[in-house]
Amino acid sequence: MNPEPILSLTLFDIAAGDGRRMLTARIKENGDLALEGVDSGTEVEKTMGDWDYEYWLTVPAHFKETVLLWLIKERFENSSTFMGWLAEKNLPYEFDSWR
Repeated sequence: MNPEPILSLTLFDIAAGDGRRMLTARIKENGDLALEGVDSGTEVEKTMGDWDYEYWLTVPAHFKETVLLWLIKERFENSSTFMGWLAEKNLPYEFDSWR
């Protein structure tokens, strides 16, 4: 069974005391890559003057592949570790070699 592509992934969602921190990565309808976060609670109110603080970081769609390639370069040392990671996430891939 092949998984469906995902367009959103929660990076973290942490509740502590009366506060909460959440960060989500998603692909927007126009293809942009976005990190969307919200921090809330008493400490946020003390610092920011409001109970919650929402923020967005957006990478234009035409640089998405550049981000992907840099992340692969910085995360994986060789194709074997990349294939292991793909298998762990149940993501389809093909491997071929010249013999």
